[in-house]
Amino acid sequence: MQINTSVILLALAFVVAKRLPKAVAHTQPILCCDKLNALFHGQGKVVFPNSPTYNTQNTYWSTSSYETPTCIFTPASAQDVSKAVALFKQKSCIFAIRSGGHMPNLGWSSTSNGVLVSLSGLTSLHYNAHRNLVQIGTGNRWNNVYTYLDPYNVTALGARDSSVGVGGSILGGAISFLSNKHGWATDNVVDFEIVLADGRIVHANQGQNADLLRALRGGSSNFGIVTSITAKTYSLSTITSGVMLYPSSSTNLYLQALYNYAVNGQDSNPNFHIISIFSKSPGQGVGVIGVPFWAGEPVSLSNAPPVMRPFTDGSVPWNAQFMSNLTGMAGITTALIAPLGNATRSQWHVCSIIANLQLFKDIVNIWKTTIAPYENTIPGISNSIAFQPIGHEFIDAAQTNGGNSFGITAPLVIVSSNPYWINAADDETMYALLAKLFAKIKVAAIRANKYVPFEYLNYGGINQDPIASYGRQSVQRLANSKRKYDPDNVFGKLVQGGFKVPGF
Repeated sequence: MQINTSVILLALAFVVAKRLPKAVAHTQPILCCDKLNALFHGQGKVVFPNSPTYNTQNTYWSTSSYETPTCIFTPASAQDVSKAVALFKQKSCIFAIRSGGHMPNLGWSSTSNGVLVSLSGLTSLHYNAHRNLVQIGTGNRWNNVYTYLDPYNVTALGARDSSVGVGGSILGGAISFLSNKHGWATDNVVDFEIVLADGRIVHANQGQNADLLRALRGGSSNFGIVTSITAKTYSLSTITSGVMLYPSSSTNLYLQALYNYAVNGQDSNPNFHIISIFSKSPGQGVGVIGVPFWAGEPVSLSNAPPVMRPFTDGSVPWNAQFMSNLTGMAGITTALIAPLGNATRSQWHVCSIIANLQLFKDIVNIWKTTIAPYENTIPGISNSIAFQPIGHEFIDAAQTNGGNSFGITAPLVIVSSNPYWINAADDETMYALLAKLFAKIKVAAIRANKYVPFEYLNYGGINQDPIASYGRQSVQRLANSKRKYDPDNVFGKLVQGGFKVPGF
């Protein structure tokens, strides 16, 4: 089926236009910054472009999201955030919120016409061994959390790349190496400390504001600024993990192993988890990257548990492996920073399907043929397509912990792409390429009767609308929470980036 790119772009423009917040009279950004600076006079918490520390504080994972805020505010406490948000609301000041700055979408964690609230000063960590809980400031990166917890032989569920920030990843869900057993990382947060639009500092947990607790699990930054979370911890001492590299000739065998794992193995032994990425750079063939993870007694490639063995024992031929027996979570999640890298320009796009071997093969072929014409025209392009199965135990953990916002009730596979490139001039071309690619994937999935209308928020592209994909009941629940906790839509009108609750 031939897809018309101009039609896709027109449709996407219509979707984005529908989601723009209603017009509101804003105070000039410099006046907001001056008032903020006066409020925190002499504390060094507000910096301007002429400050020697401005550039070091204005950093992001991808240059795609780089902007020049009028000033940068770095609060040291929830009370600081409370004072600032009350000012923003009173004066109608535009602001953006950044935890780790790992989302490449322009305007999501940055702004060029307002205040950037950097949570990098909120880095508290406290482990309660008696309750098996850890309190985490949302300005931490996951490396800080894992490194802090590893000596206790416990861990918390968080991002698999430890350079990711805690705040944004948790509000979007966050897939952990332990998610097959314990669900989304956000399902394991038992308490959110959050500053609401009116400046109040409240807690959301099962005992108070339980509706807000559920809304924050996947509802992103629509309800306030989360300053701290309290999360469950789990015993973790030894693991076996690393990176396996497979040649292009192993593609079909790898997909067969992945399919078997998705439909039979994932729930049979949730101590195993694997990341599966198909990657291609100009002048190179398709490479398959697997990141197997086993939480348990150390194993070797040849004597791995049955659920892991097809990926490591050579039945899917590999050409290099960097597997190790490790202690704690910090090692593997830090090791992944290097192969996954820091992006120059980047973008995500995502969809979901029901596991099907032929559809897996079709998606890889669609991806290869769709990106091929761009390989010699986009400088520095590096492209990938990834598959992440979500099984029964993964999903059921949400209900055990009080529910989340995603609306998922049956197993699925998240399909995502995260290409890199160099020049800003190619941004729109790459956005259109991703839209075209996923339009084709959607057509193939619908034809196979395997399409699932769920878009994982943390992998959402700038022109996608993940929260709308959660289903009518979840969206209605989020809308109710929005009216209750942010009745003036401060985090819709003044925070202009981010994925919004439909209607707000």
